[in-house]
Amino acid sequence: MVKYSIAMSVRMVCIVLGVFTQGLFMWIFFGLAIFLPYFAVVLANQQGAPKESTSRAIAPKVTIKSDQFKFDD
Repeated sequence: MVKYSIAMSVRMVCIVLGVFTQGLFMWIFFGLAIFLPYFAVVLANQQGAPKESTSRAIAPKVTIKSDQFKFDD
Protein backbone atom coordinates (compact mmCIF):
# COMPACT_ATOMS: atom_id res chain seq x y z
CA MET A 1 0.00 0.00 0.00
CA VAL A 2 2.90 2.33 0.70
CA LYS A 3 4.38 1.77 -2.78
CA TYR A 4 1.01 2.56 -4.37
CA SER A 5 0.60 5.74 -2.31
CA ILE A 6 4.07 6.93 -3.27
CA ALA A 7 3.40 6.20 -6.95
CA MET A 8 0.13 8.14 -6.87
CA SER A 9 1.87 11.06 -5.18
CA VAL A 10 4.48 11.07 -7.95
CA ARG A 11 1.61 10.97 -10.47
CA MET A 12 0.06 14.10 -8.94
CA VAL A 13 3.41 15.87 -9.13
CA CYS A 14 3.68 14.86 -12.80
CA ILE A 15 0.24 16.27 -13.54
CA VAL A 16 1.07 19.58 -11.87
CA LEU A 17 4.43 19.80 -13.65
CA GLY A 18 2.75 18.92 -16.94
CA VAL A 19 0.38 21.86 -16.54
CA PHE A 20 3.16 24.34 -15.83
CA THR A 21 5.70 23.21 -18.45
CA GLN A 22 5.74 23.33 -22.23
CA GLY A 23 7.25 21.36 -25.05
CA LEU A 24 8.90 18.00 -24.58
CA PHE A 25 8.81 18.09 -20.77
CA MET A 26 5.04 18.58 -20.82
CA TRP A 27 4.62 15.42 -22.90
CA ILE A 28 7.00 13.48 -20.67
CA PHE A 29 5.17 14.52 -17.48
CA PHE A 30 1.73 13.76 -18.91
CA GLY A 31 2.97 10.44 -20.28
CA LEU A 32 4.26 9.48 -16.85
CA ALA A 33 0.96 10.57 -15.29
CA ILE A 34 -0.96 8.37 -17.72
CA PHE A 35 1.14 5.19 -17.45
CA LEU A 36 2.17 5.38 -13.80
CA PRO A 37 -1.15 4.00 -12.40
CA TYR A 38 -0.70 0.78 -14.39
CA PHE A 39 2.79 0.19 -13.01
CA ALA A 40 1.66 1.19 -9.51
CA VAL A 41 -1.09 -1.44 -9.55
CA VAL A 42 1.29 -4.08 -10.90
CA LEU A 43 3.81 -3.31 -8.16
CA ALA A 44 1.12 -3.23 -5.47
CA ASN A 45 -0.19 -6.63 -6.54
CA GLN A 46 3.24 -8.20 -6.88
CA GLN A 47 3.73 -11.17 -4.61
CA GLY A 48 7.02 -12.17 -3.13
CA ALA A 49 8.43 -15.66 -2.99
CA PRO A 50 6.31 -18.02 -0.91
CA LYS A 51 7.51 -18.28 2.65
CA GLU A 52 8.46 -21.69 3.92
CA SER A 53 6.29 -22.85 6.75
CA THR A 54 7.92 -24.76 9.59
CA SER A 55 4.75 -26.66 10.43
CA ARG A 56 3.24 -28.86 7.78
CA ALA A 57 -0.21 -30.33 8.11
CA ILE A 58 -0.87 -33.68 6.51
CA ALA A 59 -4.41 -34.29 5.33
CA PRO A 60 -5.89 -37.64 6.29
CA LYS A 61 -6.57 -40.08 3.49
CA VAL A 62 -10.11 -41.37 3.25
CA THR A 63 -10.72 -44.60 1.42
CA ILE A 64 -14.08 -46.20 0.82
CA LYS A 65 -14.28 -49.74 -0.46
CA SER A 66 -16.87 -50.68 -3.04
CA ASP A 67 -18.67 -53.08 -0.70
CA GLN A 68 -19.30 -50.21 1.75
CA PHE A 69 -21.60 -48.41 -0.72
CA LYS A 70 -25.28 -49.04 -0.08
CA PHE A 71 -28.11 -47.72 -2.21
CA ASP A 72 -31.67 -47.57 -0.92
CA ASP A 73 -34.31 -48.11 -3.57
